[in-house]
Amino acid sequence: MSESLKAAVRSAVLRILDPLVRWLLEAGIGVGDFLALVKIAYVRAAREQGGAAEEHKRPNVSRISVVTGLTRLEVTNILAVGATDPVARGWRQRAERVLSGWWNDGSFQDELGRPAPLTVRGGKRSFASLVERYSGESWRVATILEELLRVKAVRRLADGRVEALSRSYATVRWDPDGVTEFGEQLSEHCATLVHNLKFPARARYVRRVLNARLDPRYVPMLVRDLEQQAETFADSTDDALNDPKQTVTGHRKDAASLGIALYVFETDHGGSGDLSDWSSRSERRGGRGMRRIRGKTRPAR
Repeated sequence: MSESLKAAVRSAVLRILDPLVRWLLEAGIGVGDFLALVKIAYVRAAREQGGAAEEHKRPNVSRISVVTGLTRLEVTNILAVGATDPVARGWRQRAERVLSGWWNDGSFQDELGRPAPLTVRGGKRSFASLVERYSGESWRVATILEELLRVKAVRRLADGRVEALSRSYATVRWDPDGVTEFGEQLSEHCATLVHNLKFPARARYVRRVLNARLDPRYVPMLVRDLEQQAETFADSTDDALNDPKQTVTGHRKDAASLGIALYVFETDHGGSGDLSDWSSRSERRGGRGMRRIRGKTRPAR
């Protein structure tokens, strides 16, 4: 790699780290904790880089040590505490699959094609049946329902049935679920951009549209219009991506993951830029905050 390219990489890393470190400081994560996480990430990446050669045997500690710059002892200790395990991220996807199935599967819709209110248990047209079909884990009915109720994607009716309120499970809050979603979205975005750098001939779709000299008076109106247009597009895309005819149910190891994410980004020259300020702005916009105006395919999980 040429020195000019390395310099560009260093500059790009700093631009990525600037907002990330501000977020980490808000969370009380210092340099020591961050460096420990960086070492784990390096070991995981190096293990993955080894590919099929290390898939069915013990990782090559010497090779990982050489490519990461960590000592053999550090690599061994990191591997011993589970750095080779994939990051746990299946729980939120189960709740999302259940919610998506409710909005897209005719078996759980009314005569107008909307999600029908469902009894929690009993019969083929129940929330329990929905959970079994789209998560494959019928014993998680109560847990998944509690989670969907908590994020206000679902509500209980007076007669005991449950009703779908939102097509999205997304939570934009400074809480464990909001933080998890932050990590997932940033990971997916970075994975797409890295893929495009490595394989420009078969790049995944990415498009960024902005006006860096916009009259501030027009920002609220444009944000409103963009969010409405994005919501319409997201709903139609959800219908296409989650068509039951094209969706596998239960447990399938070969199931692919494909998605597109949208968000609005805005530079606030007048605000402090800290996380509490961002959070209050997001809440005033109906919790949509950072989920608009980016298109990409999501790498398979």
